[in-house]
Amino acid sequence: MPENAVLGCNLSKNLSFSQDEELYIATSDTKIKMKNDYAPFVDKILTDISYVPNKVLDLGCGPGYITRRINEVLPNCFALGVDKSATMINHANKVLRRRLEGDCAFQSGVEINGTMHAKLKDKAAYLDYCDFRIKYIIADSVNLPFGNFSFDLIILKGTFKCLDDKLNSLKEIYRVLSYGGEVFIYEFRKDIPEDEFNLLTKDMKPQKVNLLKRKLNCSLDIPEYEKYLFEAGLAGCSEIKTDGLDLKIRISKNC
Repeated sequence: MPENAVLGCNLSKNLSFSQDEELYIATSDTKIKMKNDYAPFVDKILTDISYVPNKVLDLGCGPGYITRRINEVLPNCFALGVDKSATMINHANKVLRRRLEGDCAFQSGVEINGTMHAKLKDKAAYLDYCDFRIKYIIADSVNLPFGNFSFDLIILKGTFKCLDDKLNSLKEIYRVLSYGGEVFIYEFRKDIPEDEFNLLTKDMKPQKVNLLKRKLNCSLDIPEYEKYLFEAGLAGCSEIKTDGLDLKIRISKNC
């Protein structure tokens, strides 16, 4: 079994079917992972920001679980998942359609911020309305098909290390970020001291510990992140924090 199929690191990003991608989807997009990992992750982000975002971009969305969670907890927000992989986006759209058909009970009227708006003639129209608040598209991080200032929250979870052109991707991400908005980049902390790593993983099974070590090795060192931020002109608008095994980069567009 290819190691990177489990790690989600350097997965194939061509637009054809990939066995690695199919395996990654099967092991990551599960109800248990959503409950234990993705839902708490999104909830934590939303507690870290001081505003309610209207438009969220999940860049490198993979199978689409983070985008779906945002849609669940922020029903009035437009959530967009973007990935370069057609396999990932096709899967995300299939799951989304199944969820909408199963969860969206037909309503003849749509209430927005306490006011009744559109009258919908049938279930198909209602599904289209639900679907309008969440989308998945294929796009490259160096050429995002959006106007300037399009999103007030942009999330990259485990994505940055896999970008082919990290510098120009950062510039493009900042271009589509709205004033007052924020970018959150999450990766594993490669430079964590060995004693701290051992303490945090002492109760884990050896197989999981070895997997975590390989994930950490896929990531970048903090000086590498700092270099990219500086070259993109974002050093003064960003901060890097570590928390146990995790590393978080926060970029603000208010400077």
